[in-house]
Amino acid sequence: MIEVKDILNKAIGMGACSQSGKATDWKSLVWLFFSPQGREFCRDKNYPSLEMFRSMKGNIEPFGVHVEEDVKAVNEDKAIIGGTAELTFQGTDKAYKVIIMHSGNVRIKISNYAVVRIENISGNYEIINDGTGKVLI
Repeated sequence: MIEVKDILNKAIGMGACSQSGKATDWKSLVWLFFSPQGREFCRDKNYPSLEMFRSMKGNIEPFGVHVEEDVKAVNEDKAIIGGTAELTFQGTDKAYKVIIMHSGNVRIKISNYAVVRIENISGNYEIINDGTGKVLI
């Protein structure tokens, strides 16, 4: 089974910030993934690979990263890796994040002034907006 340190060591070898090495568990690794610098690194390097994500399956789902699954969620940051999702965002509690990789397919419903940032690394998405939501791409 793959370990957090293995993923981080490879990322650092690919040019990720050395501060990334401070992640010690799956939760902190996923936090890095959703950070602006993490999203940028993963987009630019198309990292981690689908195979790496498959090896993390079971460890990262509790933190919002879903690998080859069908997902439905409301007002939750999500990363959809090779699966399908229907995500709904409503209200102004926070700016939400959606990451799509490895041919993930996502339908995003936005209403009631919600703000959603989409990081489409290698997937497909459809936006259904009631006209009040804001999408950042």
